[in-house]
Amino acid sequence: MFSLKNWYIFLAGAAFFHTVSHALLPYYFDLPLHLKNFSLTYEMNQYILAGSGALTILLLFLAAKTKR
Repeated sequence: MFSLKNWYIFLAGAAFFHTVSHALLPYYFDLPLHLKNFSLTYEMNQYILAGSGALTILLLFLAAKTKR
């Protein structure tokens, strides 16, 4: 019913949404963003943005290499 390639594409879309949300985060909230047990700084947001973008590219690469 669902192939591994479809799962990779679905997860790549979720990772891309996560990347876009962190790219737009500084425009809508003042960083550092203080939460209950956590403080999101500008630098940490940049690391998360780079990691999420790399994960998106990796998942798309895996989807391209998967046969079905």
